[in-house]
Amino acid sequence: MKDKERIKKFIELQDKNLKFEDIALELGIAKTTLRVFLNKNGYKMNNGKYKLKDDVIEFKQIEFEENKNYNKNKSTKTKENKTTSKKEKDITKTGKTKESNLKKNIKVENKVENKTTKRQIPKKDRKINITQEDLDKLCEVYDWYMEVKDLKSMKTNSSKNKKDIKIEDTNLESLKSTNIKVDKKTWEDFERLCSNSKFSKQEIITQALKDFMKEYKNLL
Repeated sequence: MKDKERIKKFIELQDKNLKFEDIALELGIAKTTLRVFLNKNGYKMNNGKYKLKDDVIEFKQIEFEENKNYNKNKSTKTKENKTTSKKEKDITKTGKTKESNLKKNIKVENKVENKTTKRQIPKKDRKINITQEDLDKLCEVYDWYMEVKDLKSMKTNSSKNKKDIKIEDTNLESLKSTNIKVDKKTWEDFERLCSNSKFSKQEIITQALKDFMKEYKNLL
C-alpha cells in the first residue's frame, strides 16, 4: 500500500471514530510505526485526532481567535454589567438620597408648621371676676388709706424695739434700805427687765414707785 493510500485509509477509519490501535490493526502496521509514519508525513495529534500540521496550525489559530473574541466579548459584557450595576447603584443611591432629603424636608416643614401653629394659638386672657361688693370694699380700703397715710402713728418707728425705761431722775442722793418680800415670779421678771436696761435696780424701783403713786395720788 502506497503512502497516500495508507494516509487516506487512516483518515477514513479515524473519521469513523475507530481507536488508534484498531486502525493500526486494520492497516496491518504497528502503532509505533504508524505514529512515525504520520509524523513523517506532516500529521500531528490534536484533540485526540491526527491532522496535517498546517490544518492543526490553522485550527489552533481559529481556536485562538475564537477564544480571543470570546474573552473580549466576555470582558465587554463584564464592563457593561459593571457599568450597568454602577448606574443602578448610582440610581439607587440617588433615589435614597432624594428620599432622605425629602424626609428631612418634611420633618423641617412639620417643625415649622408646629411652631407656627403654636404661635398662632392665642393665649387665654386671665380674667378676675370682681363683684360689686368686692369693688365697694376695695374703695373703702383705698379711702381709709388716703386718710391715714400721713399720720405719724402709721409710720414705722425704728427705735421702738430699742425703747428703754423712761427715768425722770437718775440722781439718787439719799437712799433708804429696806427689806421686803415679793412674789418670786414677779421678782424674776423684774430682774430680767433690769438686765435688759441701762438703769440700775434702785433707779427702776424708784421710778416705778413714783408712777404707781401718781396713778393713785388720791390715796396720799
